[in-house]
Amino acid sequence: MISIGLIENAEWRWVFTFSTILLILLLIPFVWAYGVATPGSVFMGALVNPIDGASYQAKMYQGYTGNWLFHLPYTPESHQPVLLFTYYLGLGHLARILGTSTILVFHAMRMIGGMVMFLAIYRFVSDWTDNVTQRRITWALAVLGSGFGWIALMFGHLSPDMLVLPEAFPLQAAYANAHFPLAIASILVVVHILTKHALGEEEYWPELNVDSIALALTTVFLVNTAPFVLLPVGIAYGALLAGIWWKEKRLPRRELNWGFVVIIFGLPFIAYNIWAISSLNPVFHAWMSQNITPSPPVWDYLIAFGPILLFALVGMSSLLKKFDLPDLFLIAWLVSGLLTLYAPLGLQRRFSMALIMPMVVYAGCGLWRVVVPNLFNRRQFLGVVLGILVFLPTTLTALIAPMLGSRQLIEESGQSYFISREEDGAMKWLESTAPHSLVLASPEIGLILPTRGLRVVYGHQYETLNAGQREQAVIDFYSGADCSVVEDEGVEHIFVGPRERALSDGEMCPVQGDPLFRSADGEVEIYAAGAE
Repeated sequence: MISIGLIENAEWRWVFTFSTILLILLLIPFVWAYGVATPGSVFMGALVNPIDGASYQAKMYQGYTGNWLFHLPYTPESHQPVLLFTYYLGLGHLARILGTSTILVFHAMRMIGGMVMFLAIYRFVSDWTDNVTQRRITWALAVLGSGFGWIALMFGHLSPDMLVLPEAFPLQAAYANAHFPLAIASILVVVHILTKHALGEEEYWPELNVDSIALALTTVFLVNTAPFVLLPVGIAYGALLAGIWWKEKRLPRRELNWGFVVIIFGLPFIAYNIWAISSLNPVFHAWMSQNITPSPPVWDYLIAFGPILLFALVGMSSLLKKFDLPDLFLIAWLVSGLLTLYAPLGLQRRFSMALIMPMVVYAGCGLWRVVVPNLFNRRQFLGVVLGILVFLPTTLTALIAPMLGSRQLIEESGQSYFISREEDGAMKWLESTAPHSLVLASPEIGLILPTRGLRVVYGHQYETLNAGQREQAVIDFYSGADCSVVEDEGVEHIFVGPRERALSDGEMCPVQGDPLFRSADGEVEIYAAGAE
């Protein structure tokens, strides 16, 4: 049986205190980014993967304007909206109700989600041990965990997936966006409830109670934000049920019923999502076919999970003596998660989400019950600290690198971290006078315009259909090589600013008529396409 033990109030205070400290530390890079912005620039609010950050804000804007159905603003094709990305649409509605900006709600939910995730991690690790010190060590391994990326970096081998893997590492998840932390927390709630009733001493059947409601709600949240994480957990739970049937010689009807709660509340949404991206919806089908996040080479994962995996292998040495049903669940979760990382699916890397959790159960056991007892008493605390410090440089690098990158981009062109106040003013003018207009702009500005409700010819490598061709068409227009994109795509407005002129080298395709908008310094202009 697993240890569904009571967590004392002192433990929760400890977790809440350290979680608060970590979240405050995660705020510092954003405060820094807003602070280093020059008087003439505007920080766009995202440090980790600003391309996706802009996409989240574009989705929130649609909710802010009252929509519950999502359309792709990064592609010019007309299409019917569908019920996808409801979490970010809902955050947009929340921003409107509160009368605040979408980016403020984004960061508030990132912080709230981080706290919920840290608490859920402690609840999870407490299920597998009744020793408070071991719980805290395991929690620290899970929350601060990272890999040997800093060592690889010292030897000149740099891969982003060795340093920044927010799906896999909780602290990075809370740094990256508003849905990763809550998705990790949700899958841990699902695991807690399922294993509690399959492996714990309680023998309740699903009914209208707290566990059933929590299981249903977290399932609905997951299938609408991170459905892929349910697959390895579902496989692990299936293996657990088979183990119960084999070991106890009975059909696990009660345990099956708890699994059916997940199926009943998840399947309708999964079926709808499959329909929404099927060939029956050509635009969304084409979008999904190019929305690919492949896994890096296997050695990148080995380096990324290195210390945790090594400690886990030490902890797993106890399995040679005794292998029970709880081990079956954790090992099946880990193995199925590792296999799905290279399954023939487009979103391979997403399966790394929460995969660290079964590892840290054994890593904490390995560090506390194997490594530490073999040290002298006065060296035991030092051994634990060194065990955690071995991967801390990678964690710090993952947090600091976006700050340094954004500073470099300020000095160069700004790109998607920052825009100029003149560009910001031009976008606001378009937002107020020509909402939902199809705008031709440089790739950098095309990324930001949908956060103000505008549509673009090109702006996102995954969410613009035929992204490569359309990006080239945009460049060709501003370089004067080919002017046909305006007519071919039905462009309504043309955005001309410093980034667009940087593409033109003085040879931009001619625009007709006087500008509809011109910034005070004359650097940013907006023209009506086809104006006489």
